[in-house]
Amino acid sequence: MTDIDMGRLAAAYACAVQPQSSFDFVADLLTHRFSPRLMTFFAWSQGSDLCERVWSNNLEKYPVSTGKKMGPTAWGQTVLREKQPWFGEDEAAMQRTFPDHERIKTVGCASCMSVPVVAAGQAIGAISILHIEGTYRTADLDDLSALSGLLVAPLLMRASVRDHDLFAVN
Repeated sequence: MTDIDMGRLAAAYACAVQPQSSFDFVADLLTHRFSPRLMTFFAWSQGSDLCERVWSNNLEKYPVSTGKKMGPTAWGQTVLREKQPWFGEDEAAMQRTFPDHERIKTVGCASCMSVPVVAAGQAIGAISILHIEGTYRTADLDDLSALSGLLVAPLLMRASVRDHDLFAVN
């Protein structure tokens, strides 16, 4: 990240409209790097079967505040519980992994990179970036994994805002 990006990140984190401004900044950065056809950010609570979509670049087909039952899947085991990246490099991997693979196909996607967002040793969410088959390589997971840390603050702010204690006055 450049100094300009770091300044924009600080401004996004400081903005009063949280966590949306922070999600939007991270999404802009990831869009610039990966040019995804579909990108979603998920929040996840330990032990839950549901991931909650908190940001999407396709709100019509993938609206926010929608749960996706990924906890009990192989994807959930890898990304959420083992905190490891997952790469679905082709349509067959997508079919095996995502119950909504037909909907994913309608937006022209046949591959996916997913990485956990980890804070204090626990997965608190995930990023999924999708495109046509052959767009991404396994090496792209390293960049996405490195950038996933930018979502720690917004996901924690989201939880605090939801619980009404981010700016509590004593």
